[in-house]
Amino acid sequence: MSRQTPVALPEGYIDFYMNLENWQNEQEIILKQSYVPEHIDVRRLLTNNQKNLMKQNRFKIDPLQLKNTFLALVDFLKNNRPMNAEVADNLRKAADKLDFANVAAILLGDDQSYLMELAEELGVADELLVFTVDHALRPYLRMLAQPYYEQFNQDEIGFWSQTSFCPFCGSKSHFSRLREEDGKRFMFCDRCFTEWESRSIYCVHCGNDEPNSINFISVEDDNAYQIYTCEKCKGYLKTYDERQTGKTTDLFIANMETIYLDMLAQEKGYLNHDADQ
Repeated sequence: MSRQTPVALPEGYIDFYMNLENWQNEQEIILKQSYVPEHIDVRRLLTNNQKNLMKQNRFKIDPLQLKNTFLALVDFLKNNRPMNAEVADNLRKAADKLDFANVAAILLGDDQSYLMELAEELGVADELLVFTVDHALRPYLRMLAQPYYEQFNQDEIGFWSQTSFCPFCGSKSHFSRLREEDGKRFMFCDRCFTEWESRSIYCVHCGNDEPNSINFISVEDDNAYQIYTCEKCKGYLKTYDERQTGKTTDLFIANMETIYLDMLAQEKGYLNHDADQ
């Protein structure tokens, strides 16, 4: 059951994402049954390197297995969100055209024109095709990243402690948490669920660390969920402060259910700097 948010969210919005996360967790469990993780020294590879771990190590994803996951996700979407039969059929046709051997690199790269062109060819909204490819891939990313979560969480890792980009998969993070016991900040990647330590009074967008220009905003009676803002680059970062509640939370769902904070930040002129990727 989702928490009571201070702003009403669209009916079924959070339920959909909770069901999607449960589906992805089930897929990850299945994938792990035949997966043998590699022994990788994360700190050695990342401390003096600005290439994320996936670019350095070239983790392998079985294209046929990913295709089957994609098709299973199409069925899930048809059953859990409004989608007519024609759109579902066109997404299934995409499974015969997608380059599943390289789709992870395409999705995580800077140029998604391949997916845009395929969506146009199939008569599918490009946002829907990207969403489906993205969320079919996530159980794989989480399976690949999970063996190294503890290494990422230990201490600051050079360049990666100063950025909003995930050191495992390179995705841009829009959410962080402040740890209950010491107030340390950890960035959170909602694609692979990696967390990594970041400086607390610091803008992950521009590197500003002047305390008087880093502020935070919260909504009345919702103090655990905050927006940290930077007056230099006008960037913002959503954050869950465990010290306010004494509890951990599902950061994937927390990011989804705090869209009202995105709206508030943008109304005040702040940006998440997605266009800077």
